[in-house]
Amino acid sequence: MNIRKLLLCALALSVIGGASAGANEAYQSLKAKKVRMTVNGQELSGGALLSIDGKTYVPLRSVSDTLQALIKSDSASESIHIYKPNVHLLLFTGDKNGMLAFGKVNKRGVYEFNVQAQVDNLQTKAHSIKTTVVDPDGQTVETQVYKLLDGDVRDGVFWYTTSPIRLDFKLSGQYKVKFYIKQAEDSEFELVSEKAIISALNN
Repeated sequence: MNIRKLLLCALALSVIGGASAGANEAYQSLKAKKVRMTVNGQELSGGALLSIDGKTYVPLRSVSDTLQALIKSDSASESIHIYKPNVHLLLFTGDKNGMLAFGKVNKRGVYEFNVQAQVDNLQTKAHSIKTTVVDPDGQTVETQVYKLLDGDVRDGVFWYTTSPIRLDFKLSGQYKVKFYIKQAEDSEFELVSEKAIISALNN
């Protein structure tokens, strides 16, 4: 597929319902129809395109979030690169002399914990990182951003520990700890890992 078709495909997949003239042009250029797409039972916004020759074009951004990977486009070489770093998140409470694994809490309890990220196989540049906690209603209840310094990342490897996070777990269900990497100052944060904290009565 040439770069024009690639860009038209990206445009079509970014427009919900295909209402714009650009999206319609992309559908016609690819001779494709819009179809629903789910990952682990969850429907992706924008769907996918199924062409008459049997090829399927998927929304790269949605798929990258599902894969928890980084995307970098290079218009000069007409290429798109996907990077999948290994990111391990450890949640713990207490100090380094008495660290305890953290993952289940009592509803309506106030807890203090830290998030430690171990990242390796990072094969692209990283400008900064972000850690958020999202409650079961989808509301962000904590955000910490850290700009990486020269020397923080060596051979694609770095470790990072958040400042203490103190939360009142008011709701039952899963609180999601999400970890993002921003490749450059002017790019967006991209999700690369997440972990759940289970909040319930009488854990």
